[in-house]
Amino acid sequence: MVGFSYPADLHGLVRDKWKKRQWSKEIIPDLPGKKTFQEMIDVVYHASFLTEERRRMWFRVVYISEKEAKKTYIAKKAPGGIIKFSKPRDFNVNELLKLAPAADPTQVLIGVYPKDSRLKIWGLIEAGTEWWDFIRGQSSVAIAPPNAFTVSSKTPGQISITRSGILLLILDQGKVIDSSSEVFSKGPVADFLKKDSRKFNQEIRKRLEADGLDTKWIGNDSSDTNITHFLQRIVNRVREKFHGGALIMVPDEIHANDTRLTDRVVIKYPCSYDCWSVLTDEYFTNIKSFELSAPLSKKKEMTSREYRDYQNARFEHERAEEMIKRAAGFLSSLTAVDGAVVITDRFRLLGFGAEIVAVSPSLKRVVMITDFEKSIGEYRDVELFGTRHRSAFRFCSSFENSVAFIVSQDGEIRIAKRVGSEVLVWSNINVGSLGF
Repeated sequence: MVGFSYPADLHGLVRDKWKKRQWSKEIIPDLPGKKTFQEMIDVVYHASFLTEERRRMWFRVVYISEKEAKKTYIAKKAPGGIIKFSKPRDFNVNELLKLAPAADPTQVLIGVYPKDSRLKIWGLIEAGTEWWDFIRGQSSVAIAPPNAFTVSSKTPGQISITRSGILLLILDQGKVIDSSSEVFSKGPVADFLKKDSRKFNQEIRKRLEADGLDTKWIGNDSSDTNITHFLQRIVNRVREKFHGGALIMVPDEIHANDTRLTDRVVIKYPCSYDCWSVLTDEYFTNIKSFELSAPLSKKKEMTSREYRDYQNARFEHERAEEMIKRAAGFLSSLTAVDGAVVITDRFRLLGFGAEIVAVSPSLKRVVMITDFEKSIGEYRDVELFGTRHRSAFRFCSSFENSVAFIVSQDGEIRIAKRVGSEVLVWSNINVGSLGF
């Protein structure tokens, strides 16, 4: 095996993150020993640079025994199944390249585990596409990937380490990069997105009270999640198209002819499309259908009227979910046109194909966030970035109350926002979970 250069004690870095629970009652599985850990990293990293019959490989490898995989999926009554090879295969680069084309990572994991002191590929875990559909906004519930050490790769020289679909860190060209996925839940970007949570909750509360339903389920956290998930759906759809794009978000008080906007962008296709009602409908109908299902959860018989109301509520929620999918798909499709898509923080479309003409003579460099908790990072010259990024940085620099979401053609997602006198940039946004 060719030697690779990694940061010192990569196993230790992962081990420290491995110990942290993602939720209070999470059962943390054992992390592979250092030797096994390093072997998995080496093989996946090396394979990421290669192709099989000119096809670029994309795969997920999970460290789990066949017995544990069966027990996990039977206990969860999960779809799919365990495909055991009659003869285990050696875990090496050649075997991984041959097997990867048959193991679509959106629904299949390659299972590896030691046998006779050697790491072997014992088979495949066909987990179904429900988790992939969930993170893309195509379904509202899903069973997470195995709670085990998982290594995946989609682009040359870059691998991701995950557990239960939660990204722990990225190794990019031998350099460790922390995930910035928490940017949506806390910090300056999250604060910007949370501004309308109170109004969102007020609207839902009024609708529930009008229908005589309980309002106890309304809370800032849940509405924040509803809003940010919709934004993540849009950005993830752009990412999947591999044409890149930019989304500029401004306060809802701004309209297309507002000089604060027209002084900074020239919108080729100004138009109107409001997604706020779609978001509130989905949240309202979800609570309503849950409330009306109470007799079923208590194993009580429903009257014919209760059953009819419950079925109608379920239908309304399914229709609202479909509208969410359509709205996210539509907004993401607009990024295929040259120029940025401009929306407000209440998801009101102002136009697309926008040329950013904002100037910011003082903007010479941006801060690439390396420590999310402290919002600190390293300076990088703006001239090192492409046109799409530089334009978005200029807009944010000239208009502090805005956020830019930039997606590269290779799928890299960055978020930019001015904080004080600096433009901060968060990279490696893991909106798709799964680790890629």
